[in-house]
Amino acid sequence: MKYTLENTIECLLLVSDEPLSLINIIKILDDNSISKKQIEKAIDNLNQEYKNKAIHISKVASGYRYQAKNGLEGYIAKLKDKGTNKFSKAFLETIAIIAYKQPVTRGDIEEIRGIAVNSNIIRTLIELEWIKVVGHKESPGKPELFGTTTKFLDYFNKNKLSDLPEISDVDSI
Repeated sequence: MKYTLENTIECLLLVSDEPLSLINIIKILDDNSISKKQIEKAIDNLNQEYKNKAIHISKVASGYRYQAKNGLEGYIAKLKDKGTNKFSKAFLETIAIIAYKQPVTRGDIEEIRGIAVNSNIIRTLIELEWIKVVGHKESPGKPELFGTTTKFLDYFNKNKLSDLPEISDVDSI
């Protein structure tokens, strides 16, 4: 290896469009002598180098990625401002129900919200790869059951569903 493990991992994470898991990194390195522990140690070393910088390597549900440290959101928002990119209330309600009550059917979502779910919302969530069909309910018509994906967790910088904010009355949703 011409470069150090840290240099190589740094490069891979910088050029990757998606977070990289330890398994992905090992496959890319194609070196049986490198262990997961060595990669984790290299990532820790890189984060030590970034201690006084505005970036760090963050672990999210699907792997590791570069991320800006807290306090830079205002600058990043200006950089990425491409008009209004806000989600509608219906969109946010739908994804929240799926996240906290999964697996759920479209009918479950409609019952909780008290209004029909626009099929564009479900389609958009699937296209964003925030939700997927995780099965079918054993009831007439065998409706699809929806659950969240690691891309959903990645978007919100979470490792697992239990990292989502607690809702005191989630059972009342």
